[in-house]
Amino acid sequence: MNHLNKLTILESKEDISFIEINELTESVGWGKNFYPTKDRWEKTLTDSAYIAYIRQSDKLICFGRIVEDGQTCMFYDICVHPDYQKQSIGSLLMNHLINKIKNKNYISIGLFVWSGNATASDFYKKFGFEMVPAMELKKYMKQI
Repeated sequence: MNHLNKLTILESKEDISFIEINELTESVGWGKNFYPTKDRWEKTLTDSAYIAYIRQSDKLICFGRIVEDGQTCMFYDICVHPDYQKQSIGSLLMNHLINKIKNKNYISIGLFVWSGNATASDFYKKFGFEMVPAMELKKYMKQI
């Protein structure tokens, strides 16, 4: 665990590039060009209340973000490069993001987990997330 002390959580939206976020999301199996354009990526950053990420030797190894509107809050795009999983780096990132919002009295705090992803579900449950019914307008969604 002491290796975590050497990691720094970064939050600058200006220092994370379109190319490297797509490399990270592709490495975790979200497909090529998860963010299809640089404009879409920049809008994502602008619309995110908080972002957090970690680099190891200048390589982006994990990322996560939060979108909020004053009443509700959602965690998005939580990912850790496969070479760095199972090292508590994801937990470090999640705890950092949770600390940003835990005292804001939101009526809803959530995230999405793709069905069948028991590993991610179990990971998020460690932080107190619970499975609840939800609905999506899938016919207009990008297929991943």
